[in-house]
Amino acid sequence: MQFVAFDKEYVEKLAAGESDTERHFVSYFGELLGIKLRLRVASSQLAEEIRQEVFLRVFRLLRKPNGIRQPERLGPLVNSICDHVVLEYRRSGGREPERMEADFDVQADAPDVETELLGAESSMAVRNVLETLPHREQLLLRAVYFDDQKRDAICEQQGVDREYLRVLLHRARLEFKDRYLKYVKTQP
Repeated sequence: MQFVAFDKEYVEKLAAGESDTERHFVSYFGELLGIKLRLRVASSQLAEEIRQEVFLRVFRLLRKPNGIRQPERLGPLVNSICDHVVLEYRRSGGREPERMEADFDVQADAPDVETELLGAESSMAVRNVLETLPHREQLLLRAVYFDDQKRDAICEQQGVDREYLRVLLHRARLEFKDRYLKYVKTQP
């Protein structure tokens, strides 16, 4: 297998749904994910479902505005998405996941009402939970995840060094996660 350097042009073609680029992407990463998943999951059927879920998530991310800001990091991105999907499977108690979508090659402009509704509900839940956090934690999480501010700028605004910022962010994320899980449990 030949090493591929991913660049902005490649990612733009992929996001636009250019078929040759998509075939190359699926072929290239399919082989790598297959090797990785054979070592991590028991059945080949589950490995294939996880592989398809990884591709689905990558294509969804690609088709969002500003979805991938560092095209040269596409390989590590695919790898980390794979790690997250495997972790989700393990956290679910090792049960076989429900059948994943077989056709993930949906055009970006094709409306998917269910996805849009779920996205709107999730966004509302995130906003509601974020507003319950202490002011400083809200500011930190908004700066990092919504405003894409540089860590150095946040450190300067908060009057802390980078190491302490890491601690503050960790605490804020844990608090957000705890409150979010409680919030979700209370929703019908």
